Amino acid sequence: MEQVPTPPQPGGMTVSPLFEWETVAVVVALVAVVALLVAVALVAGIGRGSRRDWEAWLASRAPHGEDRP
Repeated sequence: MEQVPTPPQPGGMTVSPLFEWETVAVVVALVAVVALLVAVALVAGIGRGSRRDWEAWLASRAPHGEDRP
């Protein structure tokens, strides 16, 4: 006659608490890397080509003459 296996302890986990967390960690790491690259690109000056247009628009809206503080 075969031995009957002992029942698992109450509250015992059969799945690791970190099950599939490596996927979440990889996604979070990729998002962080992309955010860092975007921040570096913005600081380095990519996208400054339209700054002249923006400055011209701001200058056209600025008060001239007597209204200037």
